Amino acid sequence: MLGYDVGLTSAVEEFVAHSGPKFSYTTKPLGGELFISSHNLLFEQGVVSQEITVEYWETLPIFFKTHSEGICPFDLFAASFYLLSRYEETLPHIKTAKGHFDASESLAKQHHFLEQPVVDLWVFKFHEILTSHIEAFESIQKVSPQKEILIEVPLAFKYKFRSPLVALGSFLHSLWRLDIKELLIQVFVLLRIKKDPYDSFESWNWWFASSTVKPKIFFLLSKSSSYQSTISVFNLGYRKIIKQIGDLFPLGVLASIKSQLKPQENFSREKKDFQNLTHRVISEVRWSNGIRNVTKDYNTLADFEFNSDYSMGYLDQIGFRAGTATPFHFYDVSNEFQLPLKVHPVFATEGGLRNKKSNQVFSMLEEVYQKLPLSSSKCTVVLTNAFLYPNWKNNTLQKGFQDYICD
Repeated sequence: MLGYDVGLTSAVEEFVAHSGPKFSYTTKPLGGELFISSHNLLFEQGVVSQEITVEYWETLPIFFKTHSEGICPFDLFAASFYLLSRYEETLPHIKTAKGHFDASESLAKQHHFLEQPVVDLWVFKFHEILTSHIEAFESIQKVSPQKEILIEVPLAFKYKFRSPLVALGSFLHSLWRLDIKELLIQVFVLLRIKKDPYDSFESWNWWFASSTVKPKIFFLLSKSSSYQSTISVFNLGYRKIIKQIGDLFPLGVLASIKSQLKPQENFSREKKDFQNLTHRVISEVRWSNGIRNVTKDYNTLADFEFNSDYSMGYLDQIGFRAGTATPFHFYDVSNEFQLPLKVHPVFATEGGLRNKKSNQVFSMLEEVYQKLPLSSSKCTVVLTNAFLYPNWKNNTLQKGFQDYICD
């Protein structure tokens, strides 16, 4: 995260003979070197329930506190590993009604640091300690972190190109609720008098024309199932949109729920269909239903040769699920194996933003972004194609978003 090359050794004689900068990570210092006292976590096999007490290092929340001989008051490496590996999600835990890990059960939520990238903050603080002790370490050059926007397209159209049965169901639902406005919108869309409320694709160039942020786009290309209603994979209008957007922005796969639940039956076809349509190798992916089982889901992505995932966040909760804003390679703690999969943390989804119930939510995101400590840190936000519909008049959230990406 700091960009330094380091060497590791477990041979005491090699460590003692080294004349350059060094520090030890063990239970007791070997001599007069810099020393970080270790917790048991990284030396254990398997997944073991941990007793955790959260304390504070100045203003930073910490856990796995160690004795006072070390240069840090806690085991920075064990604590970071606990969050990055999602160790708590591999232990028995309460799931939501939809089978997800509940954010309220997380250590970060319970101790009020979910919206802080604590691992990045620990690393920044650790670097300050190293620079004060070792001349070879220079102060971090202030380089701005990044804003990252992902646009997912779980449903390209609300009414257009939908099956007659789905259209009838939507019509009857609006009629039952006496929602005359929605009835009229549906009729006007089907008569091609009005644009579909999810069809924002032509406006994306306009949205990002004056921004240095260029979004990544994740399309769902899957047949409808009992889990999820989709636009037909054979619909020429939808296929044309995917190809046109692919000429302008980088693309990724928005993996379906059925591929998540039954990957061997469905995932290979989804990826193959997407690559055949776009004529490019697709290596970036996001689960449309979020992470359900962190070990299973990430092993599935590795098995199907994806190398970048953008699912590490909560669907309806703002925060750093893995405690970091920096992309990292995922370690499968259950099998004690690092996967060839880089995880890109997501701070906020559209669902999480709307749950804030605040017109100032993008101002809050700007504050989080400004406080990111490392050049490797990213503030990643996921929106849907529906959010970017350009015909919403005086929409406060859209204005806040436009200000956010144009700073």
